[in-house]
Amino acid sequence: MTKRSLASEDSDDDEIQASSSEARIDSPHTKKRRFVEFEPIRICSIGSVKEIEHKVLRAQHYKLCERFRYKQKIQQELEKRIEEFERRQVQDDAVNCIINRYWNRLDADIQLLLQRFGEETPQLQLDTEAKEETTSSPPQGKHFLNLLAQWSCDELDDKMKQRVEFSQRAIAKLLLTCARISERNGRLCDLLKDYGNNENKLVNDSDQTAKINEELQSYATSVFEENVSNKKLVNELQTENHRLSLQSSSCDDKIALMESKVETSNNEIEDLRCQLLKSFRREEKLDFRLAEYIKKENSLVQVQEAASIAKNLTQIENGAINEEVASLSKSQLEELQQDLEIQTDLANNRLTELKEITERNKSLSAEVECCKMKMKYISPDDIKNSNEYLFLQTSFSSLFEDCKLQKKEIEDLKQANTQIKQHYEERISSMQIDETTALERFQQTVCELDNDLNLARKEYENVCVDYEINTISKEQAIPIQEQVNSLMNTLSTQNTQLKQEVARLKRKLQETFEQINMCNKELEGERRLNNDNYLIIKLEENSSSSLHQLNSTTQHHQIPSDHSSPVNSENTHNSNNAIDNVMDSGLIKKEEPMDVSSQNGEDHPNKPHVVSTSSGNHRPDSSNSVSSRPCTPTNLGAENQRLRMERDRFKEKLRQLAKTDLHEKRKYWTEEQKRKIKHLEEVCEKKIRELQNAKQEEDGLMQEMESIGQAFEELQEQNKKLLEQLREKEEVNLKLMSERIRSTQGQKKIKDEKDLLSKTIQSMENQLAAKMLLCQKLEEKEKILIEQRGTLEHEIRIREQHNESLKKKACEFSQLSTDLKLRLERLDVQFNELRENVIKKASTHEADANKIKRLEEEKSSMKRKLDRAKKMEKLENVDQVIQEENRILRESLTCPSCKVRRKNAILEKCHHVFCFECIRQRYDNRRRKCPKCNAAFGANDYHRIYLE
Repeated sequence: MTKRSLASEDSDDDEIQASSSEARIDSPHTKKRRFVEFEPIRICSIGSVKEIEHKVLRAQHYKLCERFRYKQKIQQELEKRIEEFERRQVQDDAVNCIINRYWNRLDADIQLLLQRFGEETPQLQLDTEAKEETTSSPPQGKHFLNLLAQWSCDELDDKMKQRVEFSQRAIAKLLLTCARISERNGRLCDLLKDYGNNENKLVNDSDQTAKINEELQSYATSVFEENVSNKKLVNELQTENHRLSLQSSSCDDKIALMESKVETSNNEIEDLRCQLLKSFRREEKLDFRLAEYIKKENSLVQVQEAASIAKNLTQIENGAINEEVASLSKSQLEELQQDLEIQTDLANNRLTELKEITERNKSLSAEVECCKMKMKYISPDDIKNSNEYLFLQTSFSSLFEDCKLQKKEIEDLKQANTQIKQHYEERISSMQIDETTALERFQQTVCELDNDLNLARKEYENVCVDYEINTISKEQAIPIQEQVNSLMNTLSTQNTQLKQEVARLKRKLQETFEQINMCNKELEGERRLNNDNYLIIKLEENSSSSLHQLNSTTQHHQIPSDHSSPVNSENTHNSNNAIDNVMDSGLIKKEEPMDVSSQNGEDHPNKPHVVSTSSGNHRPDSSNSVSSRPCTPTNLGAENQRLRMERDRFKEKLRQLAKTDLHEKRKYWTEEQKRKIKHLEEVCEKKIRELQNAKQEEDGLMQEMESIGQAFEELQEQNKKLLEQLREKEEVNLKLMSERIRSTQGQKKIKDEKDLLSKTIQSMENQLAAKMLLCQKLEEKEKILIEQRGTLEHEIRIREQHNESLKKKACEFSQLSTDLKLRLERLDVQFNELRENVIKKASTHEADANKIKRLEEEKSSMKRKLDRAKKMEKLENVDQVIQEENRILRESLTCPSCKVRRKNAILEKCHHVFCFECIRQRYDNRRRKCPKCNAAFGANDYHRIYLE
């Protein structure tokens, strides 16, 4: 159970108690909701309100008991579930620790094997560093379980994937090394077999070689036996190391599990402490309520007894008896109060003793745990500063340096030996590879030459057949091709001539358009000069848009024809007439007081007169559209229609203007302007006629090109038919030629095979001679290597003797370490005995101290009784004694600072009691210290209390 759940349950209990107290106080007046319906209870006859309160309290107590039982059931079920989950978690943690332990062991064994085989593993080293970071040991501060708790799900997946990849790489590396070693052993066996076969062949050698071989074999067997024994020792040591490492890792896992259990137990202890405190508070509240109820019951009993006695006795007797009863009841009450005070003092003393004992127990338990931790984990500084450690360190450093030197020498020898072997193997392998490559190249060259010859023969035969077929086909196709070529030449010449004419006409068109533009520019310049004298008529937008739509419709509906040239010429003539009419009718002058002709003649003698027309604005646009559009009969017809529409519209406008302004036209019209306009109109008519002629020529050329294209397509179809006939004839000829070629190829192949066999026999004889020379050279090299091997073996013997001496030293040091361990065990036994004695003495001392405290308490209680008896002896009446005690109690209840008001406030820091007004005055006057102990206090450090 967590602290929050406990706190919530306690708060629920407090709320239930508060509701019960409220019901006890306000039960007859307040109305509460019923969350749970109970069976109706028959209430007996009630005489007073207190009886009602007793009944209500019983009912509430019953309800609280039921709720408490229900909560206990739920709590027990939850505790069972928590225990099951904890067991499952412990099992899962143990399984994870075992898997991690054996996985780490597997990785370590694989690395050891790789190091033993002498493999260089830089990638594996990097992976081991990453793995060590992820799975560091518990003494470094992070155990595997703690790391699992810290990682999230995604991080766990990534880390486990990395670890699996690491182990896979290591195993793959180990398999590669094993395969490499097996291949190397196979090569060596093959070489030895070859060497044995060579020795069988060379039996006639001298007796010295046989003796040398026997000695070498005996020495090699001894070396192999020593190697086997060393391997056995290494395997035994590795097994011991493996066992010890597993034990240490299991211990580490157990320690981690125990640490997790300790953490959980500490949390449980804290929760239990909270529960204890809350239970103490509840008990205090219940004790207070019980004391109240007992007082009320005693008072009720006393009242009832006094009433019964008053009824039976007379008034006189009642007075005497009442005095005696009062005296008796007062004496009994005083004795009870004194006993209560004594018991409260004893209880307070016992509480203080218990607190001291608990604190002492906590401190001692902490010290014991610290001592245990120190015993388990001795600090590295203490170990390093000990004499034994220093002695071992010096001896170890000397031995370690010697071992390093020996390892270096052994590694140098191994490297030299391996280099010699590698060089020898490389030479042999290179020679073999050269031989195989030479043979393969020779065979490839022979095969390539054969294939080239066969291909050349096939190609020659195919070429011959093709040549014959081509000669026949060319003889047939020469006259046809000559006719086609002549046609093509004539057509090409015609095309070039037509293109030249088209280019010439385009140039003329461009020149005419330029001249028209120049004329338009001159007209615009004259218009700008004479804007003051003329009135310009502007066209409306709606009319222009309607004309544009009409043009577009006419372009869609008109179809080009071959005989459109005369129609177009007529249309152009009509359009020119329309333009002349517009130019004639579009000139309107303003009324001026002075004669315009005289002014123009005097101011501009060299310049021509400018005429402003409404259609003049549209002429450059039409010329630009003509230059931009392609010159076709459809476009010309559309333009003619557009010009007719414009002519009609302009005529209507000009008729309206003519009716009003005929008189003004006759005044300001000049002959010079008419001449210029006529001249420009003639130029425009000439250019339009040239355009029409050029378009007619283009149409004729296009028709001729279409007829030529049709003729060319017919010739191509005829050529295709002729080619198909030729292909059929060629297939028949090829079948006949292929049969002849096959027969000739069979004869040539047989001859070539004979030549190849003779060449291969010669090449094999040459290879045998070269191999014999190589074998002689290799035998000489083997002799040199055997001599080098003997020298190296002699050096190895010397090193082995040195190793034996070092082993003896190591045995001596191991004996010293065993002696020191025995001494340590003896000291541990002595330490345990001393610790037991100290514990016994401490327990006896604590028992004596408790006895002394209890005797002191009894002594103090006896002193109080003596003092009370002495007071009773001194004073005659009991009333005087009561008055003195009352005075003492009042003095104890009065404030010690003002000595007037009663104590009704307490300081939380020092627990001294004063009146609230004195503390408030001190707080307001900034004298915020206790009057007795001078302890500082703040605004939240004091509150009211109510003493009875």
